[in-house]
Amino acid sequence: MQDPNEDTEWNEILRDFGILPPKEEPKDEIEEMVLRLQKEAMVKPYEKMTLAQLKEAEDEFDDEDMQAIETYREKRLQEWKALKKKQKFGELREISGNQYVNEVTNADKDVWVIIHLYRSRT
Repeated sequence: MQDPNEDTEWNEILRDFGILPPKEEPKDEIEEMVLRLQKEAMVKPYEKMTLAQLKEAEDEFDDEDMQAIETYREKRLQEWKALKKKQKFGELREISGNQYVNEVTNADKDVWVIIHLYRSRT
């Protein structure tokens, strides 16, 4: 199997059809690690606090604390959106031949349809 990150015409075609994810631009690893650690350092003190401790510390909040909370909120919101996107569909339905075109052929382009054909014995 070929390396999906390799720059080949085949991989570009697969990316165009959405089979392979878009190629990420190379980033400076050290810069990325420093930024990640800085964000985590701002949020960490509040992650392990109980609700009572947070209410007690609420009076002492300053702009930096509010920024840390907003960063944490955005992170959690992105995680929630990613989870929601993954759980888009996931149901099993029985359809008749009359419904096939509407349910399978005319399905959204970003929806996977798996079909199990069988003949009823009744």
